[in-house]
Amino acid sequence: MDLADISIIYHIGLVLGVIWIFVSLGWSHNILFFLSFFYLYKVSELYTMRLRKRLEHLERKNSNQRRVLSDSESVRWLNYAVEKMWPICMQDIASQLLSPIIPWFLDKYKPWTVSKATVKKLYMGRSPPMLTEMRVLGESSDGDHLVMELGMNFLAADDMSVVLQATLRKSVGFGLTTNMHVTGMHVEGKVLVGVRFIRRWPFLGRVRICFAEPPYFQMSVKPLIKHGMDVTELPGISQWLDSLLDVAFGQTLVEPNMLVIDVEKFVSSPADSEDWFSIDEKPPIAYVLLEILEGADLKPSDLNGLADPYIKGKLGMFKFKTKIQRKTLCPKWMEEFKIPITSWEAPNELHLDIHDKDPIFDDFLGACSINLNELRGGERHEKWIQLKNIKMGRLRLAITVTENEIGKGIRDLPDIEGNSEQPENTSAVENPTETNSSRNGNVKVGDEFEPIEIDGQDDAKIWVHRPGLSVSPTFETRKGRVRRAD
Repeated sequence: MDLADISIIYHIGLVLGVIWIFVSLGWSHNILFFLSFFYLYKVSELYTMRLRKRLEHLERKNSNQRRVLSDSESVRWLNYAVEKMWPICMQDIASQLLSPIIPWFLDKYKPWTVSKATVKKLYMGRSPPMLTEMRVLGESSDGDHLVMELGMNFLAADDMSVVLQATLRKSVGFGLTTNMHVTGMHVEGKVLVGVRFIRRWPFLGRVRICFAEPPYFQMSVKPLIKHGMDVTELPGISQWLDSLLDVAFGQTLVEPNMLVIDVEKFVSSPADSEDWFSIDEKPPIAYVLLEILEGADLKPSDLNGLADPYIKGKLGMFKFKTKIQRKTLCPKWMEEFKIPITSWEAPNELHLDIHDKDPIFDDFLGACSINLNELRGGERHEKWIQLKNIKMGRLRLAITVTENEIGKGIRDLPDIEGNSEQPENTSAVENPTETNSSRNGNVKVGDEFEPIEIDGQDDAKIWVHRPGLSVSPTFETRKGRVRRAD
């Protein structure tokens, strides 16, 4: 029997035990059975989502193995090499890399009830990560000689064993220490790897790693002993853990934030040292002032022919939610949200979902998405947007994108006055040096013309034209990375 099936049996046994206790005490109200059914439904929903992700992982793995001639053929032999090297040395290297990084994450993002968290044991299991795709990107202005984008999928085997030791605060748990066993992990996403080489051992000076977009991350955590109930399947803890992981990944390991590994220090430093890695956290380069004004013609979803609409929005790792407008199909929110943008290389799709608030299950009233990269410039864009995935409903928004100085490229600079047009041919330029010097009185502003002297001719007839600021320069982003396959 699969471990996930056993976990569901634990929840069923827990519910039956609670019902038996209440019935023995003489309290068998209908609300008890309703809550038991609702609890099992939420657990089953979480289990179904995990099972679907696992089946998708196995399907991609099998399709990648069946592929004979394709662009990912090189990934197939690389997966084979990783599979052979993983039990010999790569698992130990991965554990050594994660040993100081995981406590750093735990210390920064631990819950308020925990005063200290450490790693007692770390074994990633016998299953190596699988690469689904690989492509080489252009050079980076951050000093990386090689930038790669890898599709990574890691599903831990059943022999994975990670033991976390947590010390509770005295005000909550009287300072008690308990062990948490991580027995399963599933990580899936696109990883960006930047490498800088050096001319001496170990020939790798620096490696930078981050996710190109928020990854899918799921793990199984069992308290006290390795065999037992998975606490991440409990409805309340599941939502809290997902929110905590979203914040942790978004602030540290999702582009443009990167994990920087100094390979030289890693090779020469002791195993328990932490000075060989750092987190490069980039500040926002722009902000979006989103004004959610009103809605119109929404779908009636309640028995009274009205609805209680509210909006949930997401841009990258940033999430927000409006207030609930009661009993209306034309709500007026008039709310503002300031949303950070960290990179113009990302899609920057703002997703908005409208729901109807109900006591148990909220109804879906439509969705829409806006590409913020098309709204740059600082102007206020106000418009009505038709909702998708539904036949009726509109949403009125106002969006203003304000860029910081660090996020402005060369194309955002003001035009320099006095830039004259280029000469159409060389015969029209009698003295290019004077023409160049006469522009604003600054030689660096205009174009430069260098004469080519030819033996036997008194005057230069051929000139080398070097454009100045009068020619529109090529825009470069803040990070300087060009997403283009070589």
